[in-house]
Amino acid sequence: MYITITAQKLGGDYSQSSADFADYLEKENQGLEQEDIEHFFNQYGGEIEAKEVVKEIDANTAKLKKKEPKFYSITVSPSQSELRKLQSNSEDLKKYTRAIMNDYATSFNREINGKPISVDDIKYYAKIEHQRTFKGTDKQVKENQPFATKILQLKTDIRKTENHQLDGNIDKMKSQIAKLEAEAPHQQNGKRIVQGMKKDGNQSHIHIIVSRKDASNSVSLSPGSKYKASEVEMHGKVVKWLFRSDG
Repeated sequence: MYITITAQKLGGDYSQSSADFADYLEKENQGLEQEDIEHFFNQYGGEIEAKEVVKEIDANTAKLKKKEPKFYSITVSPSQSELRKLQSNSEDLKKYTRAIMNDYATSFNREINGKPISVDDIKYYAKIEHQRTFKGTDKQVKENQPFATKILQLKTDIRKTENHQLDGNIDKMKSQIAKLEAEAPHQQNGKRIVQGMKKDGNQSHIHIIVSRKDASNSVSLSPGSKYKASEVEMHGKVVKWLFRSDG
């Protein structure tokens, strides 16, 4: 299992609100039937609408400065072997997420109002996605790029030839394109892997948006420092979290 934690992006064109991030997480629901839609959920409930997530996260920012992150995004990516062990993909992933967030809370290793921090002190919302696409930074896309560049140039030359802007043999250029497509080192289902192509197999993963402030909106909790360490075992694998509380 891989876990990444990223602070809210601030400055420039980035909004102070969580709305853009929530909208981004809704992208996979577009065009789906109602019964296939994945809703936001938290520790105790499901079928939470994006507008409620935005309202709750944006309102939970007391005393935070403009340049301070108001929330963190956590991405949980189970391995293929872990995904194969799931009986009910979405429901098991929700249980998986809730177990992780229990550990997230206890990893701060401090108290609020005389009680150890628990998941009840954490304001978070999670969403399951079942698809991944190849990014420009992926090895497969980068190593295919020289072929993509040559193919793009050949397609440009074909258009110019068709418009009588260039003298050339269109059939020969199409043959060269087909050869380059086949020679690209990274293929999926017989097609050259390109940026934006959906990845095969079970790609289920979890996105979590967690407020910087605790549920009472009084204490600031920040993941990402070396001060506290905690480990949790998930399907036989140990995952380490490192967190800092700064409130």
